[in-house]
Amino acid sequence: MIEIRKAKFEDRTEILTIYNETTLDLLEKDIKQWDYPWEPEVIQKEIKKNQAYAVLFNRTFVGSFCISPLNKLSTLRIDPEGVYLSKIAILPGYQGKNLGSAAVQFACSFAKQRNLALYLDCWAGNKKLKEFYSGNGLEYIGDFPEEDYFISIFKHQ
Repeated sequence: MIEIRKAKFEDRTEILTIYNETTLDLLEKDIKQWDYPWEPEVIQKEIKKNQAYAVLFNRTFVGSFCISPLNKLSTLRIDPEGVYLSKIAILPGYQGKNLGSAAVQFACSFAKQRNLALYLDCWAGNKKLKEFYSGNGLEYIGDFPEEDYFISIFKHQ
């Protein structure tokens, strides 16, 4: 059974572990989606702002993601009134159980209830994640430069 709920401050250590383990797994696959290690302050700040979510599978804490007001991507030609889904992380041993899809669908419902567009991004070289987003009904907007690499932007309306 999949459960998604707001993350609590006492979840911060588990979320940090999930992000670090997922990032190491990605780096081993030469996917440069995130930097390692994660800063605990980043996670604590998102929890305090009520932007972090917990993903549980059979009551086990296995993933996390964030939904925040759109600001990082607002320099692109997109709807500034949207929300941004970020940091979708599922522990490697639990991937392939539709937990990431459940997180995306939760975020799509969240945005739809508020009549907002939902945006996501990823490193443009992460072909697997781009296929995952497209396979979950998200529209590919394009690739855009960011510092010394490109990001791919996706949208759900």
